[in-house]
Amino acid sequence: MGSRRRWIAAAVLALVWVSVTTTSAPAQTPAPTSAPTPAPTPAMRVSMYGDSVLLGAREELLAAFSGEQVTVDAVEDRSLLGAIGLFQSAGPALGDVVVLDLGYNDASDPSVFRERIDGAMGALGGVKHVIWLNQHDWGPGRAAMNDELVAAESRYPVLDVVDWNAEVVAHPDYVYADSIHLTPAGQSAMATVVRQHFDRYVASLTPTTTVPTTTAVPTTVPVTSAAAPVGQASSGASGAGDGIDVRTIGVVAAIALVVVGAAAAMTARRRARRRVSAAGRGRPGATPDR
Repeated sequence: MGSRRRWIAAAVLALVWVSVTTTSAPAQTPAPTSAPTPAPTPAMRVSMYGDSVLLGAREELLAAFSGEQVTVDAVEDRSLLGAIGLFQSAGPALGDVVVLDLGYNDASDPSVFRERIDGAMGALGGVKHVIWLNQHDWGPGRAAMNDELVAAESRYPVLDVVDWNAEVVAHPDYVYADSIHLTPAGQSAMATVVRQHFDRYVASLTPTTTVPTTTAVPTTVPVTSAAAPVGQASSGASGAGDGIDVRTIGVVAAIALVVVGAAAAMTARRRARRRVSAAGRGRPGATPDR
């Protein structure tokens, strides 16, 4: 009987251990993740320079850039050559972004125009971004001058050429019969396309800033010790693919201990009886077992 009691006591201890380990299992609670937040848009100072073409769209440009720090300096008969000295004298007052609509009053020799482009970009060396509208192809040599502007983009990373010629080709009603000066529709269209190029540049300066994700902190959540209903997953399960959970394994182990202990106790009793019987037969006058 002593051996059987010891095995039963061991089984009870095993059941207690299973109960303690399953009720104290910690559950992981993930920390909240912050969503990406856009960085604030930097304030920009915009200066626009042009001739009578840009002068026609002055009010529309000011309206399109409402809320921005913008100035429009446009006069009739201004050439690119004449504007270079203006840029040099303006210096830091030019601001962050400069918009140009110049070239109509310059000679159509492409090599001369190339030199003037380089002179203007040199004078604008402190500017962060230059938006330059090309000319509508209104006369001989103007297409070659536009080609020089496109070629200059590879030499000056801050230069962004607006293909105004393509806009007019697609919408002839943007200009009057001289193929140069803007109709009301053209004035609005020029303001819109300049604003689009400006917004594209500003967007390139405002990358998304992401708040670092906090590592999940383990949080101990008490697990009820009550047995789960038949057909329902136990709260102590380690995962959908684990099969049998820790509690089930512990219970099976405890039952196995009880069965093994009982069997061992019974075997020990049988052996003890045999030893007693054998000893009785060996004593004088003993009665054999029946």
